[in-house]
Amino acid sequence: MVALTRHRDPQELAVALLDVVRANVPAERIRLFIISNSDRDTEFHESNVASAIVYDVLDVELDEIMPLTDDADFLKCVLSQAPVAQGSDSSARLVIPVVGAHHAWALLVVEGMRDGEPSLDLLLKLLRVFSNQTFLLACSQVDPLTGLFNRQTFYDRLRRMSQRAAPQRRAGDAGEFRGNCFALLDIDHFKEVNDVYGHLYGDEVLLLLARLMMRSFRHEDLLFRYGGEEFAVALVNVDLESAGRLLDRFRKAVATYTFPRIGPKTVSIGYTALNVDVGADKVVMCSDKALYYAKNNGRNQVRCYEDLIATGKLQPVMLAEGDIELF
Repeated sequence: MVALTRHRDPQELAVALLDVVRANVPAERIRLFIISNSDRDTEFHESNVASAIVYDVLDVELDEIMPLTDDADFLKCVLSQAPVAQGSDSSARLVIPVVGAHHAWALLVVEGMRDGEPSLDLLLKLLRVFSNQTFLLACSQVDPLTGLFNRQTFYDRLRRMSQRAAPQRRAGDAGEFRGNCFALLDIDHFKEVNDVYGHLYGDEVLLLLARLMMRSFRHEDLLFRYGGEEFAVALVNVDLESAGRLLDRFRKAVATYTFPRIGPKTVSIGYTALNVDVGADKVVMCSDKALYYAKNNGRNQVRCYEDLIATGKLQPVMLAEGDIELF
């Protein structure tokens, strides 16, 4: 149990759970699946099971996402919130729900058990500890208004993302890994919303914008509320050109959305390559310069730092060696 409560990162916590289960349950394969919505702006619940998806928690690139309804055992387990066992001996399969406050949000799958049925009581205790610890981590790492990652977890998330990218880049397989990108975005003229309509409506704009982000970007991308009306996005496995298209698609989604009572709003976006050889502070500063170029040149647009440097519209960000925080 101690091995589960000492971790402060959800991915590390999930790996620790699998290690503890493997140490206590002889089986050919043990996996942990996360349940989510294909539309990330709504929380998964049994009432919207038709749009639910599942993915292996160790599949960091999310290459094998599948609908929950594709697996009958998974679906039965979620709806009943009870373990589902099938087969016997080497073909045995046990699916156990990880239940939060109201519903199952993950599934532990044990296949090919070698010494008969494992101790269900032990597995249920482990999953309760895991679920409680995950909830505590979420409370400390998620912005309570928007549901996005908060500023406190920002640098740690970027560092882990860059560390995963480093071995992929060294492998030299450009066909599979195209790099990562980072963007800062800011709601145009947001102060006017608070001044004219009040902070309650301002908070609603922030919440609805976060939902548009969840709907527009991919499950593997990292979304942050960076501070006030400023948000951040870390885009996984995209080059600058592809990142520009993704970000502009989001910009258009915001521009065509009607916020209650407020009406339409726009966002300005600046982005750059998330290079593992560059410090986190410099990545943020590069995106910030591109963002403010966009705001100072008409707003409601997406600007790439590298393109602005290449065309002479911006001067490169220069930091003293001691000021660089490496990933």
